[in-house]
Amino acid sequence: MFLIPELSSEPFQIFLWIAYIFTVTVVVTVLRSRRKLDLPVRDVTKGHRWYQVEIFPRPTFCSVCEEHIMEGAHCDSCGICTDEDCVHAADKLFPCKRLSFPGRTSMDHVWARGNLPLCSVCFVCGVQCGMNPTLCDRRCIWCQRTVHDCCAVEDKRCDFGHYRSMIIPPYSVGLQLVGIRGRRHLSVSKLYPPVRISNWSPLIVFANPSSGNNMGEHLLREFREVLNPIQVIDLHSLSPTAGLELCRLLATYKCRLLVCGGDGTVGWVLGALDRVKLQNQPLIGVLPLGTGNDLARVQGWGEGFVGEKSLDEILTDIAHAEVTPFDRWTVSIIHHRHFGIRRPAKVLAMNNYFSMGCDALVALNFHRQRQTRPELFTSRLFNKFWYFSYGAIDVLEQACVDLHKRVKLELDGRTVNLPELEGIVVLNISSWAGGFNLWSGTGEEDVPPASFNDGILEVVGLHSSFHMGQVRIAMADPIRLGQARVVKLTLQKGTKMPVQVDGEPWEQGSATVTISLRNRVNMLKKSEHHD
Repeated sequence: MFLIPELSSEPFQIFLWIAYIFTVTVVVTVLRSRRKLDLPVRDVTKGHRWYQVEIFPRPTFCSVCEEHIMEGAHCDSCGICTDEDCVHAADKLFPCKRLSFPGRTSMDHVWARGNLPLCSVCFVCGVQCGMNPTLCDRRCIWCQRTVHDCCAVEDKRCDFGHYRSMIIPPYSVGLQLVGIRGRRHLSVSKLYPPVRISNWSPLIVFANPSSGNNMGEHLLREFREVLNPIQVIDLHSLSPTAGLELCRLLATYKCRLLVCGGDGTVGWVLGALDRVKLQNQPLIGVLPLGTGNDLARVQGWGEGFVGEKSLDEILTDIAHAEVTPFDRWTVSIIHHRHFGIRRPAKVLAMNNYFSMGCDALVALNFHRQRQTRPELFTSRLFNKFWYFSYGAIDVLEQACVDLHKRVKLELDGRTVNLPELEGIVVLNISSWAGGFNLWSGTGEEDVPPASFNDGILEVVGLHSSFHMGQVRIAMADPIRLGQARVVKLTLQKGTKMPVQVDGEPWEQGSATVTISLRNRVNMLKKSEHHD
C-alpha cells in the first residue's frame, strides 16, 4: 500500500512528492505489463481476435447473452463484444472478418448486432440508431454503415464505405497456409485489383505496439476494425518486409504506407524498403508515437500522437496528404588499421541526422540505461527527463572536450578549420532534439535555406553540453560550419568518441566517416490546406 507524503512548500518535500508520483507510475506500468490474459488466440483461418477489456468506456451488451457487461472481451477485427464466459459461444455463432474470399468480384454486407458507435445514424431512414439501452440495431463490419433492425436494406452489396479506396477487399486476396517451425502461418500468395473501386490506392499500416505508452497497440486494434486485418502489420510479430510484400504483389498500383511509431520505427520500415527494391515505390506517411518524432514534425504530422484524433480524422489526413520527395543518406565508416588489422567497413542509412561528441554522448548514456532498466522509460515525459539529466551530467564531466583536435572535417573535399568544439551535428532535416530548428537557431541571423529534398546537408558545431542546452532553448546560436553534398569526418588514431545516427548511438574508434546521398523516397506530408 502506498503512503502519500504530506505536501509542503519546502523544496525537499516537493521533490519527495515528485519522486513518489514517478515511483507509483513506474510500479503500475510494470505490474500491468506482466499481467497475462486468459483468452483464446485467433486461429489463422477462422474465428475472432479477442482482447480483454477491463472496463468498457460506454454502455456495452454481450453479443451472445445480450446482458449488460462492464468488462469482457472485444474482437479487434469485427468489433463484437462478449462476456468472458460467452467467448467460445461467440466464436461459433458469429462470423468475423474474412481475410480472403476468392472467386468473387463483390460481397454482401456482414452485419454485427448492437454496441453501435455513439451518434450513429441509420443509412436507410436517416434517424439515429443504437439509442435503446439494449443490444439493438446493426453495423456492417466492412463499410461501417449502421441500420435499424426494422429498416429493410434493399441493396445488400457492400461497397466498403467512405475509405473503400484504402481497403483491400477479401475477394481480392489469395491466401496460402504455410507451416513454419511447427506453427501455421498465413501467406498472401496473390492480390487481385478490385474492379468496382475507382482510384484504388491501398493503405498498409505498420505499428510498433509498445510505442507511445502502448498507443501503438490501441491503433492496431482500431485499424483492424476499419481495414482488412492483413493490411495491419504488428511489428512485434512480423517484420516490415511482410507488409511490403503486399506492395510487390500490386506492382502496378501506388500503395500508401502509414508507419505508427518513432523515428526508429520509420527508419526500420525505410530500411526494409531498400532491401525489397519495389518497382513502384509506395507513399509513406508517419503517425508519431516516439519521443523526439523529428521526422514526423518536418512532415507536418505533429510532435506526438496521444489519441487526440479519431481514426476517421487520421484516415482523412492521409487521403488528403501531399506527396513530397525526401533525401536519404548513406553513412560509410572505414575503420583505421589497428596492429595491422582493419575491421570490416560499416554502412548505415541516415534519415534525420548524424552527430559526434556531446550530443551523441547523451544519446549513448540514455540508450545504455534504457537497455538496463526499461521500466524507467515508460513515457515521453520521463524520456525527456532522462535526456535532460544526462545532458546536465556532461556539463560537469565534459567527456568530449577537445573534439576539434581529434577530428578532421571535410565538406565537399574542402577541409574546415574547426573552432573549439565538443560536438558536431550533420543535419538532413530542420528538426533536432525533439523539434528545435538547429540550423536556424534563434532566427536572429540570416542563414542559407535548408531542405530535406535538396541533396544538401547542413553541418553545425556545439561548444559544449552547456552550449547545447542554451541552443535547445533558443538562448544561443550553434556554430554553423557549412553545407555540403558529401561530408567526411576523420577520427585520429587512438581516439574513441560517441556517435549516433538517427538516435542509434555507439562508441566509435578511429575511422573515416563519409556521408553521401543514398536515394530519395516519396513521403506523405500533411496538407496545410486541409482542416
